[in-house]
Amino acid sequence: MAIPDALKQIRDALREDQALPALGQSVAMVTKMASGESDTVEQLAQAILADASLTQRLLRLANSPLYRTRDAAPVTTVSRALVLLGFDQIRTLALSMMLMDRLVENAQSRSVMRDFGQALGASAVARCTLQRRWPACAEEGAIGAMFRNVGRLIAAIHVPDAVAAVRAETGDGTTEAAAARRIIGRNFEELALEVVGSWGLPVRIEHALQPCATRPLPPRSSLDWVQVASAFGDDASRLERRHGPQARERTVSALHRRFGDALAMDSEAIVEVLEQARRDTEKLAQGLGLSAMLGEAPAADSAEALAGAPLGEGDAGDPEGGRSTRVAPRGDAAAEQRLLSSVAKVSQALAESRGIGRGAQVAVEVLREVLGATRVVYLARDDAAAAYRPRAAAGCVLADLRARVAMPMQFAPDLFHAALARGADLHIADIGAESVRGRLPAWQTLAFPKARGFLVLPVMVDGRPMGFFYADREVANAPPPDASQAEAIRLVRSQIVLALRTEPAAR
Repeated sequence: MAIPDALKQIRDALREDQALPALGQSVAMVTKMASGESDTVEQLAQAILADASLTQRLLRLANSPLYRTRDAAPVTTVSRALVLLGFDQIRTLALSMMLMDRLVENAQSRSVMRDFGQALGASAVARCTLQRRWPACAEEGAIGAMFRNVGRLIAAIHVPDAVAAVRAETGDGTTEAAAARRIIGRNFEELALEVVGSWGLPVRIEHALQPCATRPLPPRSSLDWVQVASAFGDDASRLERRHGPQARERTVSALHRRFGDALAMDSEAIVEVLEQARRDTEKLAQGLGLSAMLGEAPAADSAEALAGAPLGEGDAGDPEGGRSTRVAPRGDAAAEQRLLSSVAKVSQALAESRGIGRGAQVAVEVLREVLGATRVVYLARDDAAAAYRPRAAAGCVLADLRARVAMPMQFAPDLFHAALARGADLHIADIGAESVRGRLPAWQTLAFPKARGFLVLPVMVDGRPMGFFYADREVANAPPPDASQAEAIRLVRSQIVLALRTEPAAR
């Protein structure tokens, strides 16, 4: 049987899309983080910090009125956002933003943006449904409903005319699944399974993507609840988009016929879930600056959503294609307040944790923001290994660095050892300069091949180097830290030094 042209176009496009395998790896990593143990939370923070765009969007959201009250301090670190929004919700939000950044952001079609809005709506409906019946599984249902829409998104991006034909044919006895299978060669659920099947998702999420019966039976286990709720969310969001709020009763009637018995929900309960999900989706879209994808922007003041957000949207980034954080203008009261707030976060993290691991993580996040750096890594002295090893990182994956980076403590005639021996900060504007190239250690060039300039900021205790911060950029000839940035470095480093002085065991 010949493969329909639309399906062939999709498969060809996916084979040529270099970003898709990376997206699959990122999605698999985040979905497997299912517990709230401290090491898992740290891994999630690292996964987010390795993606500048994702970091930016999450911090913007955490600073929006949806999560932050007017009198609360600005949220300037991913670690704080994790505490504020909660591990499970951050995980779901991170996945939705990954889909947004890797699949949707470069698509010019307004219809594709609306398809992404539909995916967010499906996720919200599944979450609201399970919060009533099986709260522990709410985020898994939300993830499942969102991933059910991957096939629809992929098709809308690569074969928009075919998707338009499916929508035109749907109705009057023809289901969307039947129309898609005839026109594209797969319905959207089947296409989603084909796309994400190679991503290595956890079994519970894979089960959530499986097709549901036309009239599903009442769930008997948490797995069944997640599957039925995700299918319910997908249907609800699709019908809401098709019928619109003016014909809500048609949507509710269709949902009640199919899912009422399985979910033990009457029409009134379905309306309540749809309304709550609509409000949640609108607030989320507003917080992310994406209200247009839902059609009419919500009436809330969009300027308020930006208030206090330390990272802006739409940064130009660097000319080599990376995306950098936007640093607030120097010298104004707002910038000074954000700096003091950021330093306070480092102090709070050190006070609330044993050792300096948590404080060091917040410190690298703060320094990355203040310096506008691509990456910031804290390498701590490890006497047992006779080396300086990565302890915290922002802008790259800490686990990868730990596996392949170690700077021997024994002196070597390179720039890093020279800076530590002198206890002096070092700024290298261009690592391509002849006077610099021969004095770079091999570990630095291998671990950070795209770096074009960097800072080394030693952490000294009683004249002894206990570690150092490494901050780099992927553009050459960036200026050295100005007075405001130098003050931030001093304040952050002093917090780490104080912790090392008062808790020698933390070293």
